[in-house]
Amino acid sequence: MFEKDISKKIAEALLSACKKYFKEHLPEDTNFPENVEVLFQVTRDHKFGDLTSNAPMQLARYAKKSPGEIGKEVVDNFRAILEGTELGKFIGDVNLTGGFINLRFAREYYSRLLLSIYREKCNFGRSSDGGGKKINLEFVSANPTGPLTIAHGRQAAIGDALARILRFNGFSVTNEYYLNDYGRQINLLGKSVKTRYLNLFGKNESLPEDGYMGDYIIDIAKQIKAEKGEKLLAQDKNTDEFFSKYAVKYIMKLITEDLSDFGVKFDVWTSQKSIEKCQGVEKVLKLLKNKGYIYEEDGAVWFASTRLGDDKDRVVTKSDGTYTYLAPDVAYHKDKYERGYSRLIDLLGPDHHGYIKRMTAAVEALGHNAASLDILIVQLVTLTRGGKNVSMSTRKGEFISLREIIDEIGKDVTRFFFLSRRLDSHLDLDIDLAKKESADNPVFYIQYAHARICSIKKFGRFQRACLFFQKLNLDLLVSKEEKKLMRKLNEFPFASKTSADTLEPNRVIVYLNELARCFHSFYTECRVIGDDNALSKARLHLVECVRIVLANGLDLLNITLPKKM
Repeated sequence: MFEKDISKKIAEALLSACKKYFKEHLPEDTNFPENVEVLFQVTRDHKFGDLTSNAPMQLARYAKKSPGEIGKEVVDNFRAILEGTELGKFIGDVNLTGGFINLRFAREYYSRLLLSIYREKCNFGRSSDGGGKKINLEFVSANPTGPLTIAHGRQAAIGDALARILRFNGFSVTNEYYLNDYGRQINLLGKSVKTRYLNLFGKNESLPEDGYMGDYIIDIAKQIKAEKGEKLLAQDKNTDEFFSKYAVKYIMKLITEDLSDFGVKFDVWTSQKSIEKCQGVEKVLKLLKNKGYIYEEDGAVWFASTRLGDDKDRVVTKSDGTYTYLAPDVAYHKDKYERGYSRLIDLLGPDHHGYIKRMTAAVEALGHNAASLDILIVQLVTLTRGGKNVSMSTRKGEFISLREIIDEIGKDVTRFFFLSRRLDSHLDLDIDLAKKESADNPVFYIQYAHARICSIKKFGRFQRACLFFQKLNLDLLVSKEEKKLMRKLNEFPFASKTSADTLEPNRVIVYLNELARCFHSFYTECRVIGDDNALSKARLHLVECVRIVLANGLDLLNITLPKKM
């Protein structure tokens, strides 16, 4: 890819310039610091150019000289390296501001960039930096005790987008759902359904303490009654297990349908029950014991996680012989590593903050680097309608399901809003705003840019067939708005890579908002199909490049591309 090759060569030239400074100005036995990462970043303010590097500031502590003094020499070295090379013709200006080296691209660079975008299309911005590294990405993993809520929906949108962004950057990603189909919650679910089943026959039974109260529990009971009639009134030792199994199967069907309609697919579904049955928990606890991380106290079995950075040791087997949540989770993560994944990413709800230290401790105890596990906390969603908050509780049955939101505002809008903020930030979803078809609605604003470009292209084909034969001259794109738009197009690969590096898909949305804003501003100031055929041809090429990048960005978020609105 043109942009990728140029960026790599520029970074290599800067590194050479820095090493040259060290060699010429520092004692011979002074080695260049290996922990200094010399590279360029996109500038936040274009008045400083297109790219910037803080290399002089990083090197100052090692050279014991001011960033300005170092920077002047490094810039001179950098210019000398570029002079007379093919790379040099793509660089317009290099200067020093404070301790930062700023670079501005030449017009030739942007002409080549537009040709590259047009040629590469859906591959523009794609990177092989991941090198095929295998990542297991676990998300949603909602207990099969009720329909997916909007909180689960936010996890689903973030997990799916992360997987797409990581794959776009060269990683091999497996989407996995961990099915908590075993234990107290499942028993409570079965007892809740059983109670409602008995109620349908006039039995005055009360729900168990902490039982599930939603209408969906009654729906499950009604379906069982329709299929089994009165057969289950005569209870035996297998009745409770039947209700639990039936309810889990019923709810999992709802969950998989909701996820499918939300555009989310999982490659692997792992059952906690299957791990328990194959004695995975027992085996992992035995392994940890052999390593000296397990001890018994007060009738319980403990994991000595404080030895690995946790704030307190954790119970893995309670005094009654049952496992805590941690025990099967450790076995599950061991299973992931054994399947060949070198990096694990877990998306969890905000009630799992304490989970982070104990799981990283477990990973280390199993013999893996703690840095190979990323636990990302996805904050909750507050839903507002008519300016008022909607309260939600799954167990009490007072919640807004993901299905309801999809049906009301659509998959695209729902995904966009779920992805619009950092995953560790609380999200306020305003239903009234989400339903607006105006510039106030950010997803509409971006999709409208794509639809508008499709309309421009269609108009151009019908009105100016002669443009097909017109020679393309991208040097005509010299206006302020055209330059701004080209610079923004150039930032897409950086936005995609940064999003993958930080595991923050909202960075792609920020970029797409900025690109759409640049395009709408360009469209207001510059007539695309005008009297000058050569300029019209160049501007049509430019807007098609915008359309391609919008399409690539929205595809990373799994949001559709309307051709008309």
